[in-house]
Amino acid sequence: INIKERTNMNTKILIVDDEKDIIDVLRDRLEQEFSEILIASNGSEAVEITDKKRPNIVIMDINMPVMNGLEAKRMIRKNGLRIPIVFLSVRPKDELLDDMDDNTIFMEKPVNFKELSSVINQQIISSN
Repeated sequence: INIKERTNMNTKILIVDDEKDIIDVLRDRLEQEFSEILIASNGSEAVEITDKKRPNIVIMDINMPVMNGLEAKRMIRKNGLRIPIVFLSVRPKDELLDDMDDNTIFMEKPVNFKELSSVINQQIISSN
């Protein structure tokens, strides 16, 4: 088993989106490669799940009801967690520059799954 396969077998990924179709597509694609997929439908749930389950990486939409992705990220960071967060959004990246840090990645929707998988692997390997 190579390092990538061993890493992926123990990887918990949290997907956060209020659109069920997007969650289903992401889950279907990521389940093939990673061991455990957690789901949240808004930022508030994401903060709670992140705190309890400690995923290795969070893939999160920005525009959601209850609490948006940017607020959720601030809360996760305030709780002392430096886990990588990948934002998937239709918003232009330059609108989000104030919210970027070393553990925050921005990807535009629609998602390129090869690129997403590559980003997840890079983040997990570099955070181990």
